[in-house]
Amino acid sequence: MIRRLPVYLLLDCSESMAGDPLNSVEIGFHKMLSALKRNPYALETVHISIISFAAKAKVLAPLTELSKVNPPPLTLRPGTSLGAALDLLRESIQNDVIKTTSTVKGDYRPLAFILTDGYPTDDWESALNRLTAVKPAPAHIYAIGCGSEVNFETLSQIADVCLQVDAVTGESLANLFVWLTASIQSASVSPEAPLSLLKNIPLEKNLTLIDKERPPKYTDQKNYLFLHVTCRKTRQHFMSRYRYSPQSQFYVAEAAIPLPDDFFQEGSMKAPAVDAGLLAGLLECPYCHDQGWGKCGFCGHLFCLPSDHFLPEITCPFCQTTLKMRPDDEPFSVDGSVG
Repeated sequence: MIRRLPVYLLLDCSESMAGDPLNSVEIGFHKMLSALKRNPYALETVHISIISFAAKAKVLAPLTELSKVNPPPLTLRPGTSLGAALDLLRESIQNDVIKTTSTVKGDYRPLAFILTDGYPTDDWESALNRLTAVKPAPAHIYAIGCGSEVNFETLSQIADVCLQVDAVTGESLANLFVWLTASIQSASVSPEAPLSLLKNIPLEKNLTLIDKERPPKYTDQKNYLFLHVTCRKTRQHFMSRYRYSPQSQFYVAEAAIPLPDDFFQEGSMKAPAVDAGLLAGLLECPYCHDQGWGKCGFCGHLFCLPSDHFLPEITCPFCQTTLKMRPDDEPFSVDGSVG
């Protein structure tokens, strides 16, 4: 029996990955699979499982031999439940991996790659304790933090090796998947000592090895604000992303991104309310192209409006209450979410 090399990919599908980052991860994963399937060593030993994490963690693809892996769609959700992903990794390894016995040579120790662009929003420490309570260590864990918002102090406690991608862009993520491909190929050739081999693989452009003993200091700054908005005409949902500017001390409009219809089924990770007066710039609704927005005084939900707000009354697309417009200069706050 050929010994398998189980590879688990834990992919962050939270709100901060919306748009190009998540699309780039999907493209990079497709290319990685294509390259691995051309490698005879990888085809012989590698089995891949994909776990997504946001509000919850889910097994998108169970452990499957490389030749039969089909990339699943990645769905955006609120939150960054890395602890739930670690629990699911531990359970998956317990159920998937063939143990070595006196009569059977079991699977190689799995590789687990965590890809995230933020910080956990759940109890990751308890999950880590449950994972590390298993002896010997159930997996060799690599953590890849994307961008400048990553809590490497946390990731350094979880992973054997930490890497940083300098920005969550198409080019940077493409380079990351080139490195991941080389890493898995290398491990498939000599899976008995993957950590020493993987550490010696040249880093691609935009990738940096993090010193686990002295990780970058994490400051708990909420640099992003995510607003959930409903189109008043189509009743479809989208997310308005704002980035905090220390220079102006305003949240500056960055992107409006469509959300899946079932986005709110798993709840939302709420952030402290923000004064609407601190939001700078208007974002066009991706459905009806209105550039203004308002807030329902009953359910608190946000919806798009014409930029001149020239409507005497409107029906909230979320709770269906008929609302009378009030003057723009009345102060009000908006509820954001974290991801």
